[in-house]
Amino acid sequence: MRSILIIQFILMLAGVAVSLWHQGEAALLPAFYGGAIALANTLLLSRRVVQAGEIAKTSPQQSVNALYFGVVQRFVFVLVALGFGLGYLKLSPVPLLGTFMVSQLAYMLMGTRQVG
Repeated sequence: MRSILIIQFILMLAGVAVSLWHQGEAALLPAFYGGAIALANTLLLSRRVVQAGEIAKTSPQQSVNALYFGVVQRFVFVLVALGFGLGYLKLSPVPLLGTFMVSQLAYMLMGTRQVG
């Protein structure tokens, strides 16, 4: 999980740099916010996997249920965080969503690295 976080952080910085270059300083906060959502999402996943591993020692079915709950929890977190940033904070959508999506590419990069 640490490697995914490191790659996400690097991708977030790249997204912030591209946003800064294309849209100027006004894009810094939205870009960082989008990347932070991706990082927090990964931290939630990491915590849930550790919990499920502990639960699996006593009840494998409860472990699976914990993982399913984690998926729902992360989905709701991302929706609420994006809604808060776009709706309440009125952050620019392009750098926010762009950096969020680029940061999420870390999962694909790690998957191709493990397969190859």
